[in-house]
Amino acid sequence: MYMNGEYLETLQDLKRCFCIDELVYSYYSGELELFLDKIGAHEKAERIRKIPVSNALLLIRLYEIFECNLEDSEEKIRSDAASDQ
Repeated sequence: MYMNGEYLETLQDLKRCFCIDELVYSYYSGELELFLDKIGAHEKAERIRKIPVSNALLLIRLYEIFECNLEDSEEKIRSDAASDQ
């Protein structure tokens, strides 16, 4: 899966390249669920599957699944992920 022009291979890559627009797009396209299963994050993939497609709380659920602070910007999430490496 790609995000912010980079190929993702891990959850850390996803956070390092975090872009909420692309995350939501990959959720609706089904790519996010497939990516999570491919990298062995089956529990997160299952949680993604359980989000109703029309759910107004989609962003909140996505942030919870990826253990991101709701108040953090995309830039902060990427910055924190880069410093964790």
